[in-house]
Amino acid sequence: MLITFDLDDTLICWQKEIPVEQVTRPWYLWWFKPEPLRKGTVELFNRLRDAGWEIGIYTTSHRRPCYIRRLFGLHGLQLDTVTNQTGHEKLIHQLKCKRKPSKFPSMVGSDLHIDNSEGVLMEGERFHFHVLVVEPLDHDWTEKIWIEAQHIAEIKG
Repeated sequence: MLITFDLDDTLICWQKEIPVEQVTRPWYLWWFKPEPLRKGTVELFNRLRDAGWEIGIYTTSHRRPCYIRRLFGLHGLQLDTVTNQTGHEKLIHQLKCKRKPSKFPSMVGSDLHIDNSEGVLMEGERFHFHVLVVEPLDHDWTEKIWIEAQHIAEIKG
């Protein structure tokens, strides 16, 4: 099973009141300026991996996939798939509908998508993909994701 995450205001949060993961860059990456990953991301990803989940990023940002993989790699996290805006546009190009979704994670095999946008939740209902919305200031966000992931795993059996 694959779980995908949005980046901005879901995993990457710039608000000062949101705790972030600590990262130590190796000397040869002195030039790389990592964005702040929300505290709890590393533990959550490891927990999901241990439960058999594959983990991906599905974002409509223009960050390059190699940058995204490097950012998570600094935290010891491996990503199974990365879809950015360019990849998203390639995926939805083939859709025949007039109003195309801003995200379509089921097109990359995602069983559960985590996002901060209610609009993506509405698109999930319209296009039949499962979305869990977590707010940037929600302190219980990792537990909500874990519970939903267990629920999806039970359904998929």
